[in-house]
Order: sequence, then structure tokens, then C-alpha cells
Amino acid sequence: MQRLDLVVGPNGAGKSTFIAFTLARLLPGSLVVNADEIARQRWPEEPAGHAYDAARIAAETRAKLIDLGRSLIAETVFSHPSKLDLIHSARRAGFSVIVHALLIPEDLAVERVRHRVRAGGHDVPETKVRERHRRLWTPVTEAVALADIATVYDNSRLRGPRIVARLSGGMTVGRPDWPAWTPGTLGSRWTD
Repeated sequence: MQRLDLVVGPNGAGKSTFIAFTLARLLPGSLVVNADEIARQRWPEEPAGHAYDAARIAAETRAKLIDLGRSLIAETVFSHPSKLDLIHSARRAGFSVIVHALLIPEDLAVERVRHRVRAGGHDVPETKVRERHRRLWTPVTEAVALADIATVYDNSRLRGPRIVARLSGGMTVGRPDWPAWTPGTLGSRWTD
């Protein structure tokens, strides 16, 4: 069966690293769709100036792969409710939808983006990082509920992601172990 692996979370959460070191290795047949990578490849001199172009191309690529019945791994902040349409279209096309949600506190998101820029990576203005962090949890919560399988990770530690909740069909599998700073929308939906 085809699958859509959707990696969601705030800027600086470690989505690209999670894909590179975990998912891409486990799912070698799945194509990775990442707007930031599209911008770097198409416009290497000015990727940030083409962020919206790259996002549009990523959306078109995801839709085309679903139409073709090709498994894919998609990375997105998921800060707009329209992103839920991706899950609905994949489900209508017979895909299994697996959501991997990466949690980090807002201040850590800002610091990680700063660190990424110092290391030569792409910037996201602090106001945008904070604004997205505050609004993404409602659509992420809905995505987790809609997914066939969802895993939520605390990725705030240096040692890498720690599973804090597993869900199947919107129901928890085992007892969630939410960090104290978990956004209320997400943590309050699935309590023990």
C-alpha cells in the first residue's frame, strides 16, 4: 500500500534531520518532498527569495505523486489548516497516512533557527518562527487525529527525538508522556 509520511513541526524542530537520519533510511522507496531543498536546488544564489515558489512546487509535487500512487515523505511546518487537504487527498487515493510530529518549545525553535543560520542554513525571521509556532498546533492536532498512525516526539533534547505519544486511528496506544511545555491544544486532546 502507498503511504504518505508527513513530518510536521515548528521551524527548527529537526524535521529535515529526522527525515535524513531516520525516515529516508527506513523508507528508501519513498520520495522526499521538501520546499527548502527545492529552493536550494532551483535557486542556489537566493533560495530564501523563492520560498513561496518552492512551496508551490512542493505542493504540486506532492499532489502529482499522490495522483501517480507513489509513496512519499513530505516535510512541512503545517501552520495552516489547508495542509489538512493533503491528508484528505492521500486518504481518498488509498494511501496510508503516517504523521510524525516533532515538538520543541517556542524559545528553542527560535534558537535553533539562529544556530542553523550561523551554520550556513536558511533563515526564518524570529517573528515568523514564533507566530507559526503558536498557530500550528491546532492543524497538527487534527492531522494526528486523522492519521492512520501518528507518533509524537519530544525533540528538545540533544540526544535526539523521544517518543511521547503513539496513536492509531486517532486513539492513543499506551499512555502519552507529554513534556510539561506541550502545547495545550495537543496535550489536552489526549490525556491519560
